[in-house]
Amino acid sequence: MRTSRLAVVAAPAAPLVVALVVVALLLLVSVAPASADVQTANPRVETPDPSAITFSLEVSGDPITSARVDYQRASGASSLGGDVRAEVPSRGTGLVTATLETNSSRTYIPVGTGFTYSWTLTTESGDRIETEPQEFVFLDGRYEWQMLEEGGVRVFWYADQALAQSVLANSAEAVADMSDLLKVDIDFPITVVLYGGGDDGIAAQQPRGGVYDEMSRTGGTRVAPDLVHVYDSLGLSWEDITRHEITHVITSAAGDGAFTSIPSWLDEGLATYAQVNKGTRVQATEFAISTDTTLRLRNLASPTNRAELIELFYGQSWYVVEYMIDTYGEEAMADLLATIKAGNNTDTALQEVYGLDQDSLYNEWRVSVGLEPIEYEPVVEATRTAPADATRAPMTLPTSVARGEGSTSGSTSGQGGTTDSPSGDPVVEAGDSDGGSTNAMTAAIIGLVTLVLAGGLGFLGLKMLRS
Repeated sequence: MRTSRLAVVAAPAAPLVVALVVVALLLLVSVAPASADVQTANPRVETPDPSAITFSLEVSGDPITSARVDYQRASGASSLGGDVRAEVPSRGTGLVTATLETNSSRTYIPVGTGFTYSWTLTTESGDRIETEPQEFVFLDGRYEWQMLEEGGVRVFWYADQALAQSVLANSAEAVADMSDLLKVDIDFPITVVLYGGGDDGIAAQQPRGGVYDEMSRTGGTRVAPDLVHVYDSLGLSWEDITRHEITHVITSAAGDGAFTSIPSWLDEGLATYAQVNKGTRVQATEFAISTDTTLRLRNLASPTNRAELIELFYGQSWYVVEYMIDTYGEEAMADLLATIKAGNNTDTALQEVYGLDQDSLYNEWRVSVGLEPIEYEPVVEATRTAPADATRAPMTLPTSVARGEGSTSGSTSGQGGTTDSPSGDPVVEAGDSDGGSTNAMTAAIIGLVTLVLAGGLGFLGLKMLRS
C-alpha cells in the first residue's frame, strides 16, 4: 500500500515539473541580451621605432566599452605573452588603439620578435567579441626591411644586400659547425637582425646601465634563444660578429638547463672559437701570458666594469677552450655541456668528463703555455640555484670577468693587466658559484648558534611550565 500511495502522489507532480521548466526557459529567453552587432576592420600594427608597438582596429556598429590586445610570441624556445588595454573612443565606435612598450626600464621586447595577436572587445550589453589571430614580426619602422632565408636561418636587412647574403651564409655555416661540435640538434629557426652600423642600432639595444653603455660599442647580442642582433663590425668583420652571436644560440641550446647554465668563460670561449678572425684578443692574451697576468678561470663568471680586461677575457677564454678541444677532443666538449645541462654545476661536470675542476684545468692550461701552476685552497662546494639568464651579454661586454688570483702583482696594463689591493692581496671582483668556503663556514657557525639558543629557550620554557 505504501508503494501505491507514493505512486498516486507522484503522478500529478510530473506535469508540474514540466510546467516550471517551461516557465524558466521562457524567463531566460526574455532576459537574454540581443546578439551584438559589432563590425571590425583594418587591423594594423605600427612600429615607428624600437620603443613601442601600436595596435589599431576600426570598430563600428554597437558601441563597445572596453578592448584589449592579447599577444603571444609565435616562435622560439621562450614564451612571451600578455595583454595590453586599449583606448576606446567616447562614443564606443571608431579607431581603437593599444600601445605596447618594448624598450623601457620595465620591458624589453627585441626587434625581430615574431608574434600572434588578437583583439577582445566588450559591448555595453556585456557581449565579448574576439577577432581572428593575426601574425606579424616586430621590426624597426625607421628602415625598409627585407628578408633572406637559408638553412634554418633568416636575416632581416635594409642596407647592403651583398653583406646580408654573406652574413646569411656565415650564420648557416656557424649553425652547422657548432651544432656538430656540441652534438645538439637545432630544431627551431634562428633570426638575425642586421643593422647598418654606426648609430643605427643603438635605439634597438637593451639599456645596460651607464657604466656599461660608456665602456664600448656593442657589436652584437643574442637577445633571445632564437634571435640575434648584429649592430656593428667593431674592427673584426660583420661575418665574425654574426658567427660569434649565432654560437651563443647553439651553446645555450647545448648547455643551459632548467637550473644550471654554462660558465661565461666557456660560453664566450666557444663563441670566439667560432670566429675566423680573433682580432686583438690574441695580443691581449699573449701579453698576459708573457707577464703572468692571466685570469683565474673560476672567477670568470660575473660581469665587470673594467674595460681593460675585456679583450683578455675573450682571448683567454678562447685559448682555454681551444686547449680543451685539442687535448681532450670534441666529444669531451660536447659531453661537458650536456652534463651541465643535465643539472650539474661547472666543477662537478668538469670532474665527471675531464677529471679536473676549474682550478686544475686553469693550472693545466697555464703549464701548457709555459707558466707555473698556482696552489689554491680547496673549494667547499655549496648547492644553489643558478640565476635565470634570458640573454647572453653582448659582444665586447663579456658575460663575466673577474680579476684572477695568482697573477703577478703590479700595475694595470693596457691589454688586460691586473690591479692589487693596498695589502698586496688580489682584488677579486666576483666569485664563482662553485666557491664560497668562507661563506659556507660562516653559515655553519650561525646555524649552530641558532640551534643552541633555540634549545636553551625551549628548556627554560619547559622548566617554567613545570614550576
